[in-house]
Parts: sequence; structure tokens; C-alpha cells
Amino acid sequence: MRHQTIKKDLRSFSKEFNPFLKKKFILDNNTLNQSIKYSINSGGKRFRPYLVYVFGKEFQLSKNIIFNLGSAIEMLHNYSLVHDDLPSMDNDKYRRGKKTTHYKYNEFTAVLAGCGLLTKSYLTIASKKFNLSEGKKIKLIQLLSEFSGENGLLLGQYIDLSSSNTKLEERIELNQLKTGMLMSFCCQAVAICAGKSKKIEKSLADIGMYIGEIFQINDDFEDFPSMSAKNKKFFENYKLKLSQKIFSIFKKINLKNKKTYLLIEFLLDLKV
Repeated sequence: MRHQTIKKDLRSFSKEFNPFLKKKFILDNNTLNQSIKYSINSGGKRFRPYLVYVFGKEFQLSKNIIFNLGSAIEMLHNYSLVHDDLPSMDNDKYRRGKKTTHYKYNEFTAVLAGCGLLTKSYLTIASKKFNLSEGKKIKLIQLLSEFSGENGLLLGQYIDLSSSNTKLEERIELNQLKTGMLMSFCCQAVAICAGKSKKIEKSLADIGMYIGEIFQINDDFEDFPSMSAKNKKFFENYKLKLSQKIFSIFKKINLKNKKTYLLIEFLLDLKV
């Protein structure tokens, strides 16, 4: 019962957001387009677009901006999942209870589907349907490229695949690169769209990073049930420290929406 407000709000948001997202994909039903649409519609909580929605409401962004920005982010996120599941990477056959894209179709189709989602994420930001100035669009594309590129998401994936015995410090870095960076973009992008100061941008970027770390720690608890009690205790304490940092920033930049605060409490207990 404690988290019903956020659960209900997330469901309500997804119910409205999903049809908007689906309209971004062409009707041509060849196998490649089928695989792209399958990849983006295979479930998921739409948590990253929801982050854009929650913080977008704090800064009075329009539905057009929130939904287009959220769509671009969800496309890029799902590209990373499609490639993460590939035989040359994690070689997963199922995700969210459904066949992964390469397992349902084949490996080369999945590679192309992932690339299709990646390029479409940038196309969505550049589109005339996204009611934002050209300068802000360029800034968003540049920042997203930095966060998802060789110093961000790609680096995290490389380190993850290259390491067989990850230490605690390395796990924190991985969480920041593979999950934190994109969620940091979700929040910083809201500040950019709202035309806020560099200081607010930095504050929102930090909030998103901390949210991403908490989210990934919850995921790790699910993926590694045999994690040692010592390590689990470390990460539980680390989560609390991150939440305290978030609440501190909320107060400094004067965020007042109750749901924004409830979201962090929800995250601390979230089972992803």
C-alpha cells in the first residue's frame, strides 16, 4: 500500500505513453520492421520516460516535449537491451518473459533492429514534431551521444563483458556507466528543455545518476541472489546514502511536487 501512488501514476503514464510511442514506427510489415517493433513493444515499465514525465511536470514541460523526449530515450534504451542480449554478449534467450529479438528472429536481424532503434532515437529528437528550438535539440543530441557512447554506456558494456570477477568499486562504476548515465540524461534533458541554468542542469544530472545507481542495485539484488551478506549490506547502505543526496538536492533547487519525493521512496524498495 505504501507505494500505490507511484505504481498507479506509472501505470497511468504508460497507458497514455505506449500508444504515442507505437505511432513512431512505420506500418510497413517487413521482417526488419517487425523485429524493431517487437523489440520496443516487448514489455518493460517505461521507467526512463516516466522519469522525464515526473521531472518534466516539476518544470511545466508540455506533453509534446515530455512524450517525444521519453520516446527517444526509450528507443535508445531498448537498442541497448537488444544488443546486450546478443549471443556475442550476454546470450540471453528471454527478457521479461518473452523471446529476445535474436532468439525470435536471428542474430543479424537483432543487430539491425538495435541499430534501427538507436538511429530512430536521434531522428525523434531532430523531428519537426518535437516542439523544441533547434539549439536545444542539438544540445540534447550531443549530450545523448556522449552519455551513450564510448565514454558512457558502451564503455560500461565493454567493462562488464571484459571482467569475470567484479569488485565493489568496479560494480559501482558499471552501475554508473550502464544505467546511471542514461537516467542522468533523462533528468538533465528536462532542465535543457525547460531552459534552466547550468546549475539546475548539473543538479538534475546528479539526481538522475543517483536514481540510476539505486535502480541498478535493485536489479543486481534480483540477478545475483547469492550475493554475500556483506556485499548486500554495503549496497543497502549505499542506496540510503544516494537517496539522502537526492533529497538534499531536491531542497537546494526547491522541488516541491509530492510525487517527486514519493518516487525516491518507491525506488528504494523497487523490485525491477
